[in-house]
Amino acid sequence: MAQVVDYSPSHIIIKNDVLRSVRDFTVSQLLLLNYRKRWGMIYAFATLAGIFCLPNAVFDLTQNAGYIVSVVLNSVTLPLGSFMIIVGMYVLNDLVDSNLDRANGKDRPIATGKVSKTQAWVFVTMTNTLGILFCLIGNDMMGVVISLGLVSIGIMYSAPKISLKDRFVVKTLAIAVAMMLCITLGATSSWSLNVTTSLNIPYNPIFLTIYIASMLGGMVFITSPFNDVADVQGDKAAGRKTIPIVIGRENTVKVAIYIAASMAGVSWIVFTMMHTGWIMPLLVSAVSGITIINMYRTLRRLDDRNYVRKQHKKSMPLHLLLQLSLVVGALLFWL
Repeated sequence: MAQVVDYSPSHIIIKNDVLRSVRDFTVSQLLLLNYRKRWGMIYAFATLAGIFCLPNAVFDLTQNAGYIVSVVLNSVTLPLGSFMIIVGMYVLNDLVDSNLDRANGKDRPIATGKVSKTQAWVFVTMTNTLGILFCLIGNDMMGVVISLGLVSIGIMYSAPKISLKDRFVVKTLAIAVAMMLCITLGATSSWSLNVTTSLNIPYNPIFLTIYIASMLGGMVFITSPFNDVADVQGDKAAGRKTIPIVIGRENTVKVAIYIAASMAGVSWIVFTMMHTGWIMPLLVSAVSGITIINMYRTLRRLDDRNYVRKQHKKSMPLHLLLQLSLVVGALLFWL
């Protein structure tokens, strides 16, 4: 018997509605992903840098075929895990801050109505679930513990009753800890290796992981308050106590300069304590110098909100440059 196909108007309308709903949902998810992928990539690259910033994770690649497979797997799953969770964290913040973003004139998908709040909630749920799963695949239970820590920070950062983002210093500390957890996620995946490299240079992997994590955390304390400098008016109206509001915009930028300088100093101290090679502290010092120059230029144009925001966007290359410096320093650990 021939199959009967329903070509009735009502059937066609329902089918078109379903297709339209699927299309709109897909577009909304891609729009959210595209808008927040920039910072998600920074955290993902931090995780990738963590895999290669310990010397044994580099040199042992030429000796152990089984470890090569593990590193390749980790280099895919762990950065994807941190990327998903961080993107979800930023979208959750956009969701809670949609009204404030609209008042501050920010062209974000949720604030402008391009994406509904329901679509945003689905996005946040999916990205966090996938992120935890990827971390489990790449780093077993340690990956789950760290990923759950990232998810918890994301929730506490935006949740109205806790709202870490509204608390003085704690806001920046939460972001810094998230960055530090991302690079630790990568670094801990190679802790099981022997702590002596193939060039017989002993070092403490835990201490070195703390050092590299603190460098990325320091950079967050430079760039995150810097972003708030442009939002002082809107944040004041919302009752927030960001660093620029409490200590002033000029002092915020000056503190960022001091932190950048201290990062260079700490790097040379670590060099003298652990004989990590002079390349790593030299490169970190170079990044610190570039950061100081960028901050100093901003001091003279603090009243120009658009200029400050443009300068903040330049912080993305600084994060990536710092991560690259740590990896290159590990590659040339023996110098």
